This record gives sequence, C-alpha cells and structure tokens, in this order.
Amino acid sequence: MEQKGYKKKIILASASPRRSEILRILKIDYKVVEPENCKEVQFKDPYKTVISNSIIKAENVYNNIKKSRLKGKDSDYKEQFLIAGFDTVVYFKRKCFGKPGSIEEAEKFLNILSGRVHKVISGVCVLNSISGECQFDAETTRVKFRKLMPKEIEVYIDKEEVLDKAGAYNIFGLGSLLVEKIGGCFFNAAGLPVIKFVDLLERFGFRVIS
Repeated sequence: MEQKGYKKKIILASASPRRSEILRILKIDYKVVEPENCKEVQFKDPYKTVISNSIIKAENVYNNIKKSRLKGKDSDYKEQFLIAGFDTVVYFKRKCFGKPGSIEEAEKFLNILSGRVHKVISGVCVLNSISGECQFDAETTRVKFRKLMPKEIEVYIDKEEVLDKAGAYNIFGLGSLLVEKIGGCFFNAAGLPVIKFVDLLERFGFRVIS
C-alpha cells in the first residue's frame, strides 16, 4: 500500500489538540474525526486498558465513516486511508489516573504525584480502511515531578485546562514546569508515542520520511 494512494492520508480519531500539534510537527497530512458515543473500558492492567481503548476509538471512527459512505455521504473517504486511535493513562502505585472529573480531583492527582515518579502509558492503534486490519502497540515514559507546593498546584490548575488531560497535567504546556525529568519518549507523555506510531504506519506502507 503506497502513501500516495491515500486521499485523506491519516484520520486522527481524537479531539486532542496536543496530538494534532504533534502530527503537524511531523508534517503528516491528516484529518480529525472525533469518535462518537464511544464507550471506553478499564482493566487492572494499564497496557490492556490503553491498547483496548485505542482500538475502540479507531474502530468507532471506522464504523461511523462506513455508515456515512453507505448513505452516500462523505465522498472524501472513497479512497484508502489509515485511522489512528490513541489512549493515555498516568499510572502510579497500581492505579490509573485518567482525566480528572473535577478541579478537586485534579488537585488530588497532582498532590499524589508531587515529588514522585509515575508512568505515562499510551496505546496506539492504526486501522486500514480497506481491509479493516489493525495493528497496535503501547509505549511507556517515566516522569518525575518536582516537589510541588500547594500554591503552585493551585496556580497551575487556575492557569491551564486540566480536566481533559490524563493525570491532570499537560507536559506540552505549562505542565512542563511541574516535571523534574523524564525517561523515554517525550511526545508519549503528551499522548502520542511517535516512534511506535511511525512503526505501525510503516507496517501499512506509509512512510513519514521517504
């Protein structure tokens, strides 16, 4: 399958502005199609959780596009394309920290992570629009927070939107100031494991650098 055969080369099954920004940095031609009525799952194993949810999101967008095509809509999707789904959790002491449900929970998350090392685990799935085949993988980045003062956490939460971010922080933004050091893929800590993603694209004959 050749890259030039794709009309919409990559469909990003995510509304995350950070993931969009990473694709722009990589100079990948893509289109955002957000999953609709997508029911995510959670398991004790964080890797099973993120991989399962990345597949669920990609398949959700794939099925919605198929339904639209059957109704004669979305002519843009007549040619081949790849759908990329992602899911990310922060994992600490055998607990997954997803998106906080409130400001109070966001504050709790950051207090727990303060001064400690946690894992950012992302799942990625790439799905072929013609065959329905999907390839998937996961990536882990270790992140150590500085010891945060209560006032720092309060000001951070006030200045940055945290309710749509796993673990209640954005390493791609002001949240970078909370971090002392990281081990592994930086972009994975922002929700898109670049090397794993590129590897999956290449399995379908799509090369970012060619």
